[in-house]
Amino acid sequence: SVYGHPENAANVLAAKLCERGVTVRMFDTSVIPANHILSAAFRSSHLVFAATTYNNGVFVTMENLLHDIVNHNLRKIAVIENGTWAPTSGKLMREMLSALKKCEFIGENVTLRSSLAESQLAELDTLADAIAADIKG
Repeated sequence: SVYGHPENAANVLAAKLCERGVTVRMFDTSVIPANHILSAAFRSSHLVFAATTYNNGVFVTMENLLHDIVNHNLRKIAVIENGTWAPTSGKLMREMLSALKKCEFIGENVTLRSSLAESQLAELDTLADAIAADIKG
C-alpha cells in the first residue's frame, strides 16, 4: 500500500471476517518477503489481495508476489483494488490470477477511489459474508 488506503480496507475486511469466526493472517508485501507470504498462502484456503494501482499497473511488490502465486496454483481468491484516477490493479490482478488451474474468485472486486469511503463498508460486509460462507461451506 503506497498511502495506506488498501491496507486500511484490508484491516476493515479482516475485522469483519474475524467477527464471522474466520481466522485471518495479514501480510504487507512491501515489508514481508514474498517467500514468507507464499508459505503462509499454502496453508490458507482463501486469499484476499489488496493493491494500489501504480503507474497504470499493480504495485510492484504485489505484482511479484502474484507471479509467485500463479506459479504455485493457489485457488480461492478475492480482490480489492485502489486508485484515485484510474484503478486498474483489480482487473490486472484477476487477469494474472486467472492463469491458475481451477481458480475461483469470491465476490466482485472492491474498488477504492483513493481511500475507503464509509459508503463502501457494505461492500466489505458483502465480501466478508461471501468468504465466510465459502469457508464454512
